[in-house]
Amino acid sequence: MKKAILTLSILLLSFSSTYAQENKVFNHIGLGLGVGTTGITIDIAAPVTKYLDIRAGMDIMPSFKYGTSLDLNISETDREKAKQVGHTVPNSIDVEGDNTSGSFHFMLDLFPFKGSSFHITAGAYIGKDKIINVYNKYDKDLAEVVAYNNTVATNPLTKALGFKQVGVQLGDYLLAPYETPEGGHVEANIKVTKFRPYLGIGFGRAVPQKHRLALQFDLGTQLWGTPKVYMLGLNGEKELTEKDANGNDGGLIKTLSKITVYPCMTLRLNGRIF
Repeated sequence: MKKAILTLSILLLSFSSTYAQENKVFNHIGLGLGVGTTGITIDIAAPVTKYLDIRAGMDIMPSFKYGTSLDLNISETDREKAKQVGHTVPNSIDVEGDNTSGSFHFMLDLFPFKGSSFHITAGAYIGKDKIINVYNKYDKDLAEVVAYNNTVATNPLTKALGFKQVGVQLGDYLLAPYETPEGGHVEANIKVTKFRPYLGIGFGRAVPQKHRLALQFDLGTQLWGTPKVYMLGLNGEKELTEKDANGNDGGLIKTLSKITVYPCMTLRLNGRIF
């Protein structure tokens, strides 16, 4: 009985191997390294048939930072009022932003024409919902702002005299710093959906057939939904809408809400392992 099972297993393995070699089903494995608008891409791939490849991998976006200054919503008159209660409020604060994107992906490459490397690709990217993070650079720079805002909030006299809390005014929402051990902090995030379908076209195979190494080019789009802006300040986290901004954002939120796709272009060097 054991000999019969062993013999049958050997026959099945032999048949599977022969079928795979003859029909080119999972008979090769490829490894790819690329660069593009999604960052540095690493793929592992295999042919399902001569008309279909599957591949999966990850996209590493190198971190980059950018800085600017942000004006505070305080007039010269209010600034003088602040000095009267012992606080010197700065004109602006230094802010810094960075990208937090990075993802995994799964793709199906369909080759509709025999003998051609042209392919149609469908798949998806999966990553963090937060893609851009903007925050004040130094919490200590906001120590005076936090102290002044606390005075305005707790002292009935300052309210009676028309003192106003300081922050960045976006419509009805005041982006004012919340207190930290070093001073104060404000933050804004741009978020999209975590699951992002992809559709594109390209040339080349993820698993080269004739050579060990070959290039592959892909062009397509991620469908990541409507980007949303979240502010984190004295009033907690709030999703901003075009109504909230009331035009004071220079049209940023209105513009972002229309960008529902992310263009993807990748040039990849693929190698056939076996």
